[in-house]
Amino acid sequence: MAILTRAHVSTSRRARIRPLGCLFASAALVVTAPVVARASLDQEGQTITQLAAEVNSSDAKVRRAALKALASRGPEALEPLSLLVGDPEREIRSDAIRAIAAIYVEPPPRERVSNAEDAFGWTRYRTTPWAVPPALLTNLVRGLADEWASVRREAAYALGVVMTPPIDSRVADELIYSLADPDGSVRLAAARALGRLRATRAGDHLIGSIVDPDLPVRLAAIHAVGEIREARALVALQQQLDYYRGATAGRAALEALARIAHGSTSNLFAQERFSNSEAHRRYAYEGIARLGATSAGDAVAMEQALTGERDEAVAAAMAFALAAAGRPYVDRLVVALADDDTANQALDYVVELGTAKPSLLAPYLKHPDAIVRERIATAMGFVGDAGAEAALSQLTSDGDPSVRRAAETATIRIRMSKLAGKVRPAP
Repeated sequence: MAILTRAHVSTSRRARIRPLGCLFASAALVVTAPVVARASLDQEGQTITQLAAEVNSSDAKVRRAALKALASRGPEALEPLSLLVGDPEREIRSDAIRAIAAIYVEPPPRERVSNAEDAFGWTRYRTTPWAVPPALLTNLVRGLADEWASVRREAAYALGVVMTPPIDSRVADELIYSLADPDGSVRLAAARALGRLRATRAGDHLIGSIVDPDLPVRLAAIHAVGEIREARALVALQQQLDYYRGATAGRAALEALARIAHGSTSNLFAQERFSNSEAHRRYAYEGIARLGATSAGDAVAMEQALTGERDEAVAAAMAFALAAAGRPYVDRLVVALADDDTANQALDYVVELGTAKPSLLAPYLKHPDAIVRERIATAMGFVGDAGAEAALSQLTSDGDPSVRRAAETATIRIRMSKLAGKVRPAP
């Protein structure tokens, strides 16, 4: 993996950006045709090879036109677009990052990808894990040291979009370095990306960012230590919860504690499940689910409490805790999965449950509701056991195009994981 670290990056913008011809060589691209006479880039039928030659042009207008044409070409355009991420023109660099994010991420209905931050914010479940060209990784890392804060921010979010955990330690180190960026929006992007990418080596630095002067950065750091399940953050998180109990930081701290699910917090979750705050109740039940030590008596009491719970997010968390305890509540989670308001929350739960027991999800691929089939297929792509691809194959002829697309994306994710050696063998 060719990665240009900041140790190799001069503080001079001119020195930071290598000539595009050099980028061609370093990225080992197969596009070797010489620059051809420029044809109209609005003309249909221009090949990727022709457009790739034009991104290497010395004329910025030619490169911008090539970028516009490549942006509509899908994943086959990733390699030439990757070169434009290192373009000398700031506008081209930014637009190339946006175009790449739009290839990896499918926006919600009636939305479009305006920037990499948008793409990152629409959850990992909307991302297709296309292979990352070496030049893209190199130029995004270089973008973290760009002279423009907007490019540094977008590069951090783009890394969070295009990469899947576990990530190369050198990339993690570059994002960690960005936690000290003078611009708060860059620190925010770095903290969010480190959490999404499960960069466990960032633990100490993220704990330090819990006292960042910018509240959004502090909240992102709290969330990130939960995502990487950093047990050394327990004291800092408990302090945040105690001091900001009724505020956003307190809720974020409890959520992070629920993700870490350390044995020392079991009494805290037992108390918080009776809180007047819906968010506190939800996170308490998530913590109980992940601790995995629910007694039969507690499960019965939880079932009784579930009948009177009016908040759907809390009810979904209770069903998660009961399903984790071996109770037959996956069907209740499927109901939450079909509801747009709780779908992403329920997806997190079924992925966790399916990772522990992959066979749990396969029967729901035959569910009569196409929305459920679509979202279960998405979940199975993240579960990633060796039998998931065979189970997903039954959806290749599904009558709903959204289901077929979700199954295809999940299959791509599983196959990419196989190539990276991340798939667990079939039980």
